[in-house]
Amino acid sequence: MTHELNEEYIRKLRRGILEAICEASVPEGGAAASFDKTLYIGTAEVCEVLTITLAEFLESMPGLDSPSDIRIVSERIAKNLRSGIQTVRRIRVETGSDPLPTVAIRPN
Repeated sequence: MTHELNEEYIRKLRRGILEAICEASVPEGGAAASFDKTLYIGTAEVCEVLTITLAEFLESMPGLDSPSDIRIVSERIAKNLRSGIQTVRRIRVETGSDPLPTVAIRPN
C-alpha cells in the first residue's frame, strides 16, 4: 500500500521554505543595505541546511534503525533528486526559460 502525498501541503511547505531562505538571505540592515536589487543566496549553505533538516526529520522515522535501512532511504532520496533535476531541466527546455542566475563563489 502506497501512501498518497498531500500535494497542497507540499506546496505550502515549499513556499514557506523558499520564503524563509529568501528572508534569511537579505543583507543585514534590510534590502536597503544592498547596492543593487540582487538577493545573494548561498547555494552550498542552503543545501547543507536542507540536508541537516532532512536528517533531523528522518532520524525519528520508525524502522530506520540500521545502516542498510538508512542506505535504502538515502538511495530513494537520491533517485527523487535526480528525477527532480531532470524534470526542472525538461520544463526549462519546454518553456524556453533560463536556469536561475547563479555564480559559484569559492573561498580562497
